Amino acid sequence: MSIRGVLPRIGGDSSSGAEDDLMVDIASGSQTAFAQLYDLTCARVFGLILSVIESRPSAEDVLQETYVHVWAHAREFSAYGGSASTWIAETAHRRAIELTRATGSTPARGTTA
Repeated sequence: MSIRGVLPRIGGDSSSGAEDDLMVDIASGSQTAFAQLYDLTCARVFGLILSVIESRPSAEDVLQETYVHVWAHAREFSAYGGSASTWIAETAHRRAIELTRATGSTPARGTTA
């Protein structure tokens, strides 16, 4: 099963282009751009993570790890070829699934690990 078949659509509106532009600025080290991207995307990304992990504290950890990854690997985004929202969502989903596998916990209902 493709990850694209599991993930809810994040972005896809006019904010998607703005998010892509913010990624360029983040790759240059802009903390302001990072804060703006976080504000634009964190609620949707957290909802995605909670759809995989039922434990709120664990989901919060995954959210933090996701955005640390975004900050540290922003330069790699340009090679990705998709939207920033999709890249962030795929990162979050992958990390959430990895956590469920590593801890042996049961994923949230309707999610396949």
